[in-house]
Amino acid sequence: MDSIGLEIVSLAGQTAHIPAISQLLHEEWSAFEHWAEPARISQRLQARISAGHHEFTLVALANKQEIAGTASVIRYELADRADREYWLGEVFTCVHMRGKGIGSALVRACVEKARAAGIDALWLYTPDQQALYARLGWQEAEQRELVGEHVTVMMLPL
Repeated sequence: MDSIGLEIVSLAGQTAHIPAISQLLHEEWSAFEHWAEPARISQRLQARISAGHHEFTLVALANKQEIAGTASVIRYELADRADREYWLGEVFTCVHMRGKGIGSALVRACVEKARAAGIDALWLYTPDQQALYARLGWQEAEQRELVGEHVTVMMLPL
C-alpha cells in the first residue's frame, strides 16, 4: 500500500468527495434499491456525517486525492433487532485498486474509530466476503435472506 500513498480520512473533512463516492457505490450495487439513485446515496452520506451519534464514513485516498475505497459505520443498517445498533457497511474498494489490502485497512480503521467512540459491538452482512471478515476477527451470527440475496450476518465484539 505504501507505493500508492494510502491515507484513510473521515468523509466529514472531505465532503467534496460525496458525489464521486455516491456514484461509485451506485455503480457497484445499483441492482439493490438502497443504492439505485446516486442522489439518495449522497443524502445518506451527508446525513451520516452530520448526525450527532456515532455514524461515520471513512475514505481511503491514494496519493492524497484519488478515491481508493470507502467504509462506514451505520446505525441500524438492519433495524429488525434493537440490540444490533452499529453496522459496518458500504465497504468498497475501486476495481483497479482491489487486492492491495485497502478494504482490510478501511475495516480496521472503522473498528478502531468505533471502539474509540465506545461502541461495544459492530455487525455486518455479506454475501461473499465471509473469509475476509473471519480473518479480521468477525464471527458468524446467522444466515438469512436479504432483498433476495443469501447473506451471512457477522459480529465483532469491541
